[in-house]
Amino acid sequence: MINAAIVGLGWWGQNHVTASKRSDKIRFTRAVDLVPENVQGFCDTHKLELTASYEDALNDPDIDAVVLVTPHSLHTEQIVAGAAAGKHVLTEKPFALKKADGERAAAAMKDAGLTLGIGHNYRYGPAIQEIKRIIDSGELGDVHHIEANLSHQGQIGIDGWRRASEEAPTGGIVHFGAHMIDIMCWYGGPMREVYGQLATHILENDVGSVLTKFESGATGYLANLMTTPATMHLHVMGSKGWARANGWMDATKVTTCFGAGAVEDGGGSVSDVELPVRDIISQIRANDDNFAAACEGTETYLFTPEEMAHTAAIHEAIAKSAASGSPTQV
Repeated sequence: MINAAIVGLGWWGQNHVTASKRSDKIRFTRAVDLVPENVQGFCDTHKLELTASYEDALNDPDIDAVVLVTPHSLHTEQIVAGAAAGKHVLTEKPFALKKADGERAAAAMKDAGLTLGIGHNYRYGPAIQEIKRIIDSGELGDVHHIEANLSHQGQIGIDGWRRASEEAPTGGIVHFGAHMIDIMCWYGGPMREVYGQLATHILENDVGSVLTKFESGATGYLANLMTTPATMHLHVMGSKGWARANGWMDATKVTTCFGAGAVEDGGGSVSDVELPVRDIISQIRANDDNFAAACEGTETYLFTPEEMAHTAAIHEAIAKSAASGSPTQV
């Protein structure tokens, strides 16, 4: 079991701590928050040593890893500092917002021989993993197109750094679209070109959509709205069939269609598979456990540093495309 420090004890940082209570791989023993008086009670309940200084965690010889739930623009410097201190680092998404920053952070951890993690807990969701299994099995044939929409209105009425333009230059594409960018690349490989557009209705840049081209030749479409009730749609289409999940990121049903059929019937044979439940907290625990085991060399982590750095390049390209109105190379 590794000892970790949680850096940033807002609602999502607290979710990491809560999720770890049933873990036999990671234990949070220290917390860092810029306003410690606001989270002292939580730290007392969970027996966390609390400080306002990130350096205190880095200088603690009993801390093996740090988990960053901090503003996106701080991730790169905090990861580089973690590498210099010999700490494994898991950072919440997005990994970074610029290609150079993502590459620098990934290189620092690789050069230090440390494990790098990312808070894309949705890769551990039941429907998401089932679609990945179907793709890898070859049942879909060659992946030709991926459509993804992850939307919610949870940012309405919320102030703070998450709404700042420097932290979310493409609005909801940064907030929740980041998860779908990761999943789309997990399914389809690296992206090579994006064409983004943004619109403002209630919040700044509260509707975003992106046309994508993958290095494989596949195409894709990504959307996010910050002004509609929570919804998720994920659809992967291949040369032999398609697989689809709807609802939310703990969805337990995947619908598939394989083979040729009569045109009047729509073609193919459609069926549903029901999967075991894995709620969001369980997904966070699965990610943190996988990261911790990778730190100790007992498991392979589900993400690679190259994948994380690539998502930073995608975010930068989407922002440039939306500003210019032209397709942009990743």
